[in-house]
This record gives sequence, structure tokens and C-alpha cells, in this order.
Amino acid sequence: MDKLRITAIPDSRPVRMTIAFPADIHRDLLLYARFLAEENGDDTNVGKNPARLVPIMVARFIERDRVFLKKRKEEGEKP
Repeated sequence: MDKLRITAIPDSRPVRMTIAFPADIHRDLLLYARFLAEENGDDTNVGKNPARLVPIMVARFIERDRVFLKKRKEEGEKP
């Protein structure tokens, strides 16, 4: 069986943000959280709090954006 990209949710100090999702993205986030909980036994309670996935998904997106990484390097920012 194929594995989901997110396997563990790191514990870190959050910065609170309020965002709104279109309904279809919210449904997919709930479904992803359910699949992840089923696959990993929900030891992280992500099934009950799928919002915990959002920072990880955004981080993975940013980590793979080559143009952003190049521009960040040009600006002298640390990864």
C-alpha cells in the first residue's frame, strides 16, 4: 500500500493564524486526516484536530518550491 507523505507531526511552538479554506479543500483536509489517523493509529490526535496538518503541508510545499528557495538564498535568509 502507498504511504502518505506526512508520517509524523513534530512538536513545536506555534504562531496562531486564522485562515479560511474553500469547502472542497476543507473536506480533503478532513479526509487526509482520517486516512493518516487510520494509517498511524491516530497517536497524534490528528483525526480530532486536522488543522495540525496545515503547517506541515505548507512547510512541505515551501521546502519544494525551488524558486522560493533560490530567492531566499539570494536574500541571505537561513533555511
